[in-house]
Amino acid sequence: MNGDSKTGECLVALFLLGAVLFNPLIIGIFDVGAGALFFGIPVLYLYLFAAWAVLIGLLAMVIESAGGMRNEPPATTEIPLSAPPET
Repeated sequence: MNGDSKTGECLVALFLLGAVLFNPLIIGIFDVGAGALFFGIPVLYLYLFAAWAVLIGLLAMVIESAGGMRNEPPATTEIPLSAPPET
C-alpha cells in the first residue's frame, strides 16, 4: 500500500467520523438544555467545539504526514558534476 492510498483511506475515515460526530442523534445526547453547564459552558456548545477541534487536529496530522512523504528529495550517492575537484 503506498502513501497516497493510505492518506485517502484516512481522509475517508475522518469524513465518516465527522458524519457520526455531527449526526443529529449524537448531538441530541448532548442537548440537555441551557441549564446544564460544564465549567460555565453549555454542554452542547462544548461538545460541538471539541468535536470540531478534534476533527481539525486529526485532519492536520493526516495531511502533514502525507505532505512529508511527497516532499522528501530522493536519496542519491552520486557526486554532482559541478563539485570542485578535490586536491
